[in-house]
This record gives sequence, structure tokens and C-alpha cells, in this order.
Amino acid sequence: MDGSLYDRDFYTWTRQQAAALRRLAETRPNLAEGLDLPNLIEEVEDLGSEQVEKVRSHLLLVLEHLLLIAHAPRSEAVNHWRGEVRVFRRNATRPYRASMRRLIEPELEGEWRAAVEVSAEKLGRPLPGLPAACPFTLDELLEGGLSLDALLARLPGEGPEDA
Repeated sequence: MDGSLYDRDFYTWTRQQAAALRRLAETRPNLAEGLDLPNLIEEVEDLGSEQVEKVRSHLLLVLEHLLLIAHAPRSEAVNHWRGEVRVFRRNATRPYRASMRRLIEPELEGEWRAAVEVSAEKLGRPLPGLPAACPFTLDELLEGGLSLDALLARLPGEGPEDA
């Protein structure tokens, strides 16, 4: 067992452990006796999937708050939203591993659309001029990517200089 993989890339570790449990069930059923392998495998895989979902959820919140700032820069909540973006970026970055990229990157468009809908609902009005596609890459959204002001500069609406 590779304990260092567990520490470096928990998502990949869960996938490898589930595969090892499947092989055990197939090749050594006597050794696996007493273990509820189908449910155990599912639970191990779910642990890794939860990490992916945690990243996606925080990225949605990053996008939502960027939109709120860009479209309501004079709001009393803008400093709170800016702080939230920083926290959400950090919370997305901590569990993120490169092995998750193939699962998260294709979902950015859906997260973008959801963030636009939620932000418009929270502001009580449409958000004009937004691109249909997410204007940011995964790497730009994660902590250590573009600065908050550089992200905001990519969004139409009232810019940070108008706040």
C-alpha cells in the first residue's frame, strides 16, 4: 500500500483501492469472505468523488461571487463578497489534484451557467453582456491563478474601479 499516494492524491488513491478490492473479490473470494465488498468498494469510490464535488462546489461559489462583485460593485456587501472569493478559491484548491482535471474542467461551462442564474436571481435582475462560455480556465480560478482584480477585469459590468 502506498501511503504517500494517499497524502499526495487522495482521489487517485480511492480509485486504486477500489480497483484492488475488485481484484480481491474476483481472484480471492475466500480471502474476501465476510467483507461486504460491493458496498465497501462503492464507499471508497464515493470518498474520492466527494473531493471532486467539493472542488466543483467551491468553483461555483467563486464564479457566483465574481459576478455579484462585477454587477453590483457599489453594494455594501462587495467587501464581503471579495473575501468570500478568496476563501472559496482556497477551499477549491486544497482538495484539488491534477487527477481531477478531466472531471472538473468539462463541468466549468455548467458551473458558469449556474453561477449566472444564481447571481441574477440574487441581484433581482438580468446580468447583461455576459459570455455564454465561462471566461476563465480552471487554473485561473484556483488559488494562485489570476488575481481577483484580473478575474473581475474579464467580466462585463461595472468594473472594480467603479466600486
